[in-house]
Amino acid sequence: MPGACCSDCGGEVTANKSPSYRHQVFELPEPKLDITEYQLFHGRCQQCNTVSKGTLPKDTSDGQMGPRLLSYVAVLSGLYHLSVRKIQRLLQDQYGTHFSTGLISEAQGRVSSMLTRYSKW
Repeated sequence: MPGACCSDCGGEVTANKSPSYRHQVFELPEPKLDITEYQLFHGRCQQCNTVSKGTLPKDTSDGQMGPRLLSYVAVLSGLYHLSVRKIQRLLQDQYGTHFSTGLISEAQGRVSSMLTRYSKW
């Protein structure tokens, strides 16, 4: 506010040291998916003719959905009672990507299985 002028007389305004008013605006972040692609190669040993294949890193999800997306699908179905088709549509609308109803259903089953396994402890 340095150099501000009084709206009534045009005189110089000296601002207070702390704000007298705060205005906060809340906004959702732009939704986006983080997609990681792993490219595995294979080759044949020139000496013994054995085929060697690349492997995924140990912490890689074994399906198309990572743990956060699996959790999101579980919350949408379990807590919000959305059908598989509604979850499919929401993911399409929100992230611009298409997951089959089979994959979404499989994700629900995987989370259910994990919860059952860990709830026995």
